[in-house]
Amino acid sequence: MGKRFDILLFPGGKNKAFTLSYDDGVVQDRRLVELFDYHHAKCTFNLNYGVLDFKRNMREVDISTVSREEVRELYRNHEVGGHGLYHSDISSLKSPYALYEIVEDKARLEDLTGYPLKMFAYPFGFFSDEMKKLLLEAGYKGARTIASTHSFALPKDPLQLDPTCHHNDEKLMELAKHFIEDRNIQPYLFYVWGHGYEFDKDKNWDRMEQLLVYLRSYEDQIWYATNGQILDYMQAYRMLEYSTDGSLIYNPSAIDVDIMTSFGQKEHLEAGRVTHIKETEL
Repeated sequence: MGKRFDILLFPGGKNKAFTLSYDDGVVQDRRLVELFDYHHAKCTFNLNYGVLDFKRNMREVDISTVSREEVRELYRNHEVGGHGLYHSDISSLKSPYALYEIVEDKARLEDLTGYPLKMFAYPFGFFSDEMKKLLLEAGYKGARTIASTHSFALPKDPLQLDPTCHHNDEKLMELAKHFIEDRNIQPYLFYVWGHGYEFDKDKNWDRMEQLLVYLRSYEDQIWYATNGQILDYMQAYRMLEYSTDGSLIYNPSAIDVDIMTSFGQKEHLEAGRVTHIKETEL
């Protein structure tokens, strides 16, 4: 075969993915879920099991949390992630208590949701190399920071997922337009995060509505996915096995993978099967 390069594509042969991440399990998540479901968006909601069912206000803003009983039904179309049992600054704690905050939260949330948790969000955005190791030991696949990149690059370290921006970022819609209008063939990931109570505090629910309406106009170009789904897909891509001359690709994962080869060839690699890549003439 001739000169070749292969590029990851998202499901459906798309090169754009959009994901959301919201923290603390506050009651405003109910409204967020309605918005996301209506506009077909997918979100990872990061919860603290130890403070669910809490009633509280902060500067006249309700920051109460959802009930444990509603977690499975409320977030059924999305993904639940961990956020530490009591929202402690785990990076400042020593084992075994730091591990307890991570593992106990994960175990109890898994009991509520009925599935293993993949994602974690660092409380206050604080993390360390030691904390990353603890997350791996606990069985997490990825963890989100709060450092905005203003870019759409795929993450290099799944335990240090830097989002594109917060929903209050002044460049939010500018970034959204760049995300849609850029014709680069490389995969783009637009990753927005925040807290549901912030929309009440800032009185700007229309900000999220504006973003979702805009992106939905280009729905056929975008893969809407949770954080965990994106990491699973990227892992499946990394697992692909090539024959010596590159003409055969085996996908050993349980997830179909799409790629683009040289000259714009799109290939769909079915899970558990070998695909023969035919060389395209110039």
